[in-house]
Amino acid sequence: MNINSNGYVLGFAVVVCVAMSAALAITANALKPIQDAAAEFDRQKNVMTAAGLVVEGDPRPRAELEQLYADRVVERVVDVTTGEVDAKLKPADVAAMRKPEDRARYRVVAVAKDAQGNDEVFVLPISGKGLWSTLYGYLALEKDADTVRGITFYKHGETPGLGGEVDNPNWKAKWPGKTILDGAQLVGVAVKKGVVDAAIPREKAHMVDGLSGATITCNGVTKLVKADLEAFKPYLAKFWKK
Repeated sequence: MNINSNGYVLGFAVVVCVAMSAALAITANALKPIQDAAAEFDRQKNVMTAAGLVVEGDPRPRAELEQLYADRVVERVVDVTTGEVDAKLKPADVAAMRKPEDRARYRVVAVAKDAQGNDEVFVLPISGKGLWSTLYGYLALEKDADTVRGITFYKHGETPGLGGEVDNPNWKAKWPGKTILDGAQLVGVAVKKGVVDAAIPREKAHMVDGLSGATITCNGVTKLVKADLEAFKPYLAKFWKK
């Protein structure tokens, strides 16, 4: 066998490529359950962070935090066209939906319970366009479905040091206590260009300070928060004081 021939070299390269591809495919399949479990745990931590059940960088073991989620959080599938909870559907059913109209109709709300098992915080998934990417996060509302408990963004591609500051704990700390209702009107929470003037009641109640140099990201956050609150309005309205 002439190992210097073009045919041998080409055949050897093909065999190596096929072998490596097969090995990578087997490894990827073997690791997928671990990756999926890690992604789910990260999602749960973000829900609990928004709800105030844990702090960012909570040092407790993973098993303890997973148990906390199981004990204190329930997930409900909401038909946002009616605001009713669909007990027949599970969150996994929504994740498996492929039709855009179905995914728009059915949304998952995570509800954090107090020590007595009563609904305490509603955690809504939020998402929308920033400058460079789609931002994904959670907005948590108190049991009055009006007052913000917390907000978190867990996935985005915004500019570090500018729009990426949506991850900054100091900025996220400006959200709790804001309200989404102005009387009976749903106004959401807006990100102001500049600093909120606490002397102006509307700004103090419904706005947070902007991020320097990140106007488009801030406008995107304002829009996505309002849009998702509007989507959940039929559900949230059931908890608003008449």
